[in-house]
Formats: sequence, structure tokens, C-alpha cells
Amino acid sequence: MHQILYCLTEEHDWRLVALGGAVCLLASAAAISLFHRARATQSVGRLAWLGLDAAVSGCGIWATHFIAMLAYGPGGAGAYSIPVTILSLIFAISVTFVGLSIAVSSSRAAWVALGGAIVGGGVAAMHYTGMAALEIPAQVHWIGSTVAVSVLSGIFFAALALFVAARRDDLFHALTATALLTVAIVAHHFTAMGAVLLTPDPTLAIGGLSIPPTSLSFL
Repeated sequence: MHQILYCLTEEHDWRLVALGGAVCLLASAAAISLFHRARATQSVGRLAWLGLDAAVSGCGIWATHFIAMLAYGPGGAGAYSIPVTILSLIFAISVTFVGLSIAVSSSRAAWVALGGAIVGGGVAAMHYTGMAALEIPAQVHWIGSTVAVSVLSGIFFAALALFVAARRDDLFHALTATALLTVAIVAHHFTAMGAVLLTPDPTLAIGGLSIPPTSLSFL
């Protein structure tokens, strides 16, 4: 817990953290709205809404992550591998699509929660792939227990978000589900960042297929 609090208070620019949180909230609101539309349709129409929902959700997760990484002070000295960064976006969209598809396939609470849990797993897959894209003159080490907490928190809150969203399509349930999905993404990210330990290593070079954080912001 101390490491997570230190990471939040000492290693992040809170102006960019707030921006990332706002983007996450808007993306979550859109994702829940599209989820309701997908549940209300069938066949090809449902598939189209699911695809759009996965794209919006995945891009929202991805954007939240990299805005928050711009806020991460130690990351300013590095760059991001372009192929791995693109792979992280693919993971975010594809795993989210699988989870949403399961969640709308049945009205049973267990299936909806399972779909939400997979969406939470997609958040984790995107985050840790995105972190693998970070090229920095330091050895990256992970605190295993904190990694586990980050994954479980994302899974739990995402499952709860879709469970609430599926109960009823009204303003209260939509707002509650939006808040829970936002918590799933944000709680996962900052808990996961609290699991990072960096050991400076000037022998590590930045690869040719990489992009600096400032250039990444234009995406």
C-alpha cells in the first residue's frame, strides 16, 4: 500500500492524471450506453453494436493508460516500442469484444459477470503489454502480490459494472455501471504502477522502432 501511495503522490503529474480520469469516465459512459444497445438488439445489429462497443472501450482503456503514463515521471526518460504499443491496443479491443459478447449472450447474472470479468482481464492485458512497450534505461521489476491485486481489482469492478448495467437500462444503473467501470480501469492502472520497481541501467538502449512519450500524446 505504501508503494502505491508513493507512486501516486510522488511519481505522477496530477494534472495529467485528472485528464486521464476524465477520458476514462467519458469512455466508460459510452461503453455502458453501447452495451445497453447491444443487449436490446439481435443478430447482425447486435454484432455491430458489440464491435463498436469493443472499439470504444478498448480505445478508452488504451488512451487512459497512455495519458496516465505521460503523467508518470520516471517514464519521461524513455520511449515506447511502436509494435508492442499497437499490440496493446489490439489486446484491449479484442479481449473486450470477447467479454462483451459473453455478457450480452445471456440474461443470467453469472454469464454477465463472467463477461465483465473478461473485460477486466482485457484491461490488465492492455496495461501489462503497454508496460512491456516502455523502453527506459532501467531494469523493470515487479512486486508480484501487487500485480495480483491490480488484476483482481480490475476483474472485480468490471464484472460488477456489467452486472449492474445488465439489471436495468435506466439512468441510475447506467451511472452506477459507468462509475464502476471507471474504477475498474483506474484502480487497476494505479495499483499496477505501484507494483513497478526501477533499477537504473544506462547500458539499456532505446530501440529504433520506438516513439517518445511527447509524440505518443498526439495519437
